[in-house]
Amino acid sequence: MATPPASPPPPLPLPPADASASLSMLKCTRKATRLRSLATRPLGAERLVVNVDPAIGKADGPYKKKLRTYLGIIARDKVDMTYETWKKVPAAQKDLIWKDIQVF
Repeated sequence: MATPPASPPPPLPLPPADASASLSMLKCTRKATRLRSLATRPLGAERLVVNVDPAIGKADGPYKKKLRTYLGIIARDKVDMTYETWKKVPAAQKDLIWKDIQVF
Protein backbone atom coordinates (compact mmCIF):
# COMPACT_ATOMS: atom_id res chain seq x y z
CA MET A 1 0.00 0.00 0.00
CA ALA A 2 1.45 3.34 -1.04
CA THR A 3 1.68 6.16 1.41
CA PRO A 4 0.05 9.44 0.48
CA PRO A 5 2.45 12.22 -0.55
CA ALA A 6 3.53 14.55 2.22
CA SER A 7 2.06 18.00 2.23
CA PRO A 8 4.25 20.65 0.62
CA PRO A 9 6.45 22.68 2.97
CA PRO A 10 5.12 26.06 4.06
CA PRO A 11 6.23 28.97 1.87
CA LEU A 12 9.33 30.85 2.95
CA PRO A 13 8.76 34.34 4.35
CA LEU A 14 9.47 37.19 1.99
CA PRO A 15 12.80 38.94 2.54
CA PRO A 16 12.52 42.31 4.26
CA ALA A 17 12.83 45.43 2.17
CA ASP A 18 15.58 46.76 4.42
CA ALA A 19 18.98 45.29 3.41
CA SER A 20 20.48 45.57 6.91
CA ALA A 21 17.64 43.53 8.37
CA SER A 22 18.27 40.74 5.86
CA LEU A 23 21.90 40.45 7.00
CA SER A 24 20.80 39.77 10.55
CA MET A 25 18.59 36.91 9.34
CA LEU A 26 21.49 35.08 7.63
CA LYS A 27 22.73 32.06 9.49
CA CYS A 28 26.40 32.25 10.42
CA THR A 29 28.17 29.04 9.53
CA ARG A 30 31.71 27.89 10.12
CA LYS A 31 33.90 27.61 7.07
CA ALA A 32 36.59 25.01 6.50
CA THR A 33 39.81 25.76 8.32
CA ARG A 34 42.94 24.24 6.86
CA LEU A 35 45.61 26.92 7.29
CA ARG A 36 46.81 26.25 3.78
CA SER A 37 49.14 29.24 4.06
CA LEU A 38 51.07 27.39 6.78
CA ALA A 39 50.86 23.87 5.38
CA THR A 40 51.85 24.88 1.84
CA ARG A 41 54.68 27.21 2.80
CA PRO A 42 57.31 27.55 0.04
CA LEU A 43 60.58 25.74 0.71
CA GLY A 44 62.65 28.90 1.12
CA ALA A 45 60.12 30.79 3.24
CA GLU A 46 60.88 31.63 6.84
CA ARG A 47 59.32 29.38 9.47
CA LEU A 48 57.05 30.87 12.11
CA VAL A 49 58.71 30.68 15.53
CA VAL A 50 56.67 29.73 18.58
CA ASN A 51 58.39 29.24 21.93
CA VAL A 52 56.97 26.46 24.12
CA ASP A 53 57.73 26.27 27.83
CA PRO A 54 58.54 22.57 28.38
CA ALA A 55 57.71 22.72 32.10
CA ILE A 56 54.07 23.69 31.59
CA GLY A 57 53.64 22.97 27.86
CA LYS A 58 52.26 26.41 27.00
CA ALA A 59 53.15 28.25 23.80
CA ASP A 60 54.29 31.85 23.81
CA GLY A 61 54.73 34.42 21.08
CA PRO A 62 52.73 36.15 18.37
CA TYR A 63 52.01 32.91 16.48
CA LYS A 64 50.76 30.80 19.40
CA LYS A 65 47.14 30.99 18.25
CA LYS A 66 48.08 29.91 14.74
CA LEU A 67 50.03 26.93 16.14
CA ARG A 68 47.09 25.91 18.30
CA THR A 69 44.73 26.07 15.35
CA TYR A 70 47.11 24.09 13.17
CA LEU A 71 47.52 21.35 15.79
CA GLY A 72 43.74 21.09 16.10
CA ILE A 73 43.43 20.66 12.34
CA ILE A 74 46.09 17.94 12.34
CA ALA A 75 44.37 16.15 15.22
CA ARG A 76 40.98 16.22 13.48
CA ASP A 77 42.46 14.92 10.24
CA LYS A 78 44.73 12.20 11.64
CA VAL A 79 42.95 10.86 14.74
CA ASP A 80 39.84 8.72 14.54
CA MET A 81 36.90 10.25 16.38
CA THR A 82 36.10 7.02 18.22
CA TYR A 83 38.78 7.75 20.84
CA GLU A 84 37.26 9.43 23.87
CA THR A 85 40.43 11.19 25.01
CA TRP A 86 43.91 11.92 23.68
CA LYS A 87 45.32 9.48 26.26
CA LYS A 88 43.51 6.59 24.52
CA VAL A 89 45.12 7.30 21.12
CA PRO A 90 47.86 4.70 20.46
CA ALA A 91 51.44 5.90 20.91
CA ALA A 92 52.37 4.75 17.39
CA GLN A 93 49.72 7.03 15.90
CA LYS A 94 50.87 9.94 18.07
CA ASP A 95 54.44 9.39 16.84
CA LEU A 96 53.29 9.53 13.21
CA ILE A 97 51.44 12.78 13.87
CA TRP A 98 54.50 14.23 15.62
CA LYS A 99 56.69 13.36 12.59
CA ASP A 100 54.16 15.08 10.28
CA ILE A 101 54.23 18.23 12.42
CA GLN A 102 58.03 18.32 12.46
CA VAL A 103 58.19 18.10 8.66
CA PHE A 104 56.47 21.46 8.38
